[in-house]
Amino acid sequence: MPVEFQGAIYRFGHSMIRPSYRANLRGDPNGGPASGAPAFFGFVFDPAGQGQADPVDLRGGARAPRRFIGWQTFFNFGGAFTTAVRPNKRIDTKISTPLFNLPIGAIATGDPPTALPQRNLLRHITWSLPSGQALAGAMGQPPLGPEVFPELRAFNLGLDANTPLWYYILREASVINDGQALAGVGARLVGEVFIGLLELDPTSYLAVNRNFRPTLPSRTAGEFGIVDLLTFAGVDPASRGQ
Repeated sequence: MPVEFQGAIYRFGHSMIRPSYRANLRGDPNGGPASGAPAFFGFVFDPAGQGQADPVDLRGGARAPRRFIGWQTFFNFGGAFTTAVRPNKRIDTKISTPLFNLPIGAIATGDPPTALPQRNLLRHITWSLPSGQALAGAMGQPPLGPEVFPELRAFNLGLDANTPLWYYILREASVINDGQALAGVGARLVGEVFIGLLELDPTSYLAVNRNFRPTLPSRTAGEFGIVDLLTFAGVDPASRGQ
């Protein structure tokens, strides 16, 4: 797996995280509101959640009825559930505030720094990753020009023309695709890595049956998306009586 993918480009999702989420609108999805479990709204990380059995934030490692995910907040199931959807942030260079102060428990080594953007940028240095412009050149793609990074030019370190890869692909997606999808260097490397993994796996559908198409029930003929998968699994809001 390319180190550029692991250490920079696939971390684009960090920019899409909101500060907080309505994780569960109806409390305990099995017992319903009558169970007494409240609806769950919380920050991604909140210092007040440290050491709590049922944290007030969305950190992992805790199980409680109110923490069971109500998927209608995250995906559009249509009908009456449409108004509950809150889409992710777009891909850009703006990072939500809670990610600048990660709980130590969320860091594998347990060591600071606790600012996620700082950790990503330090990886660029310690792993000697190429700049976004260098990678674009290696791919034969036109690189983003210095004028796209005026905030980096102010540091007078040449970062506007030699931009850390993680930051570069965030701006690339924002400038080229309005933050709706990766573009250029980021899109190509992510696509090639996933296709490459499928090609190398002798049990993948590309190796066993390249013409495979999903046969499970779906809302749109010929398509099978995450909403269809959640419905088939019986965790959609209608199946749960929500």
